[in-house]
Amino acid sequence: MARIQAKRENYKRAYKKHAYTYEKLRDGSDITKRLVLCYCVECGLKYLIMLDRKIVKISQAEEDISSVLVSHDFRILLTAVKKSGVYQFKQFQTEYGDIVNTGNYHQLCRYCIDAEDNNDIYEFDKTLNKIAEWLKEEI
Repeated sequence: MARIQAKRENYKRAYKKHAYTYEKLRDGSDITKRLVLCYCVECGLKYLIMLDRKIVKISQAEEDISSVLVSHDFRILLTAVKKSGVYQFKQFQTEYGDIVNTGNYHQLCRYCIDAEDNNDIYEFDKTLNKIAEWLKEEI
């Protein structure tokens, strides 16, 4: 499957638009807010990685960084910005018994899947919110 090219400034703009939308969705659907928050954090982290490495587009990146930049895994992205030890996520199970982690959480949100214990989702969201707040200071 071919990827659509996005440049560093696209990630920055996406982060800002998703962050703005997330803040305005206070009375909206929890699952929609959750999905917007996922993409807000993902885009913000990717922007910081590209900025730090002076990469304008992913095709300019070395293979190891390129694989990070196409990832949806928050743990991998946080490691690339040297924040993996600061923000911790706990794995949990979906209503179907599947394991949710930092690499597939966006799928849970995208497909409106419930957790076995919805408190796990709220804990995951709290951590994403903390990252989003930190990103506000950085971007």
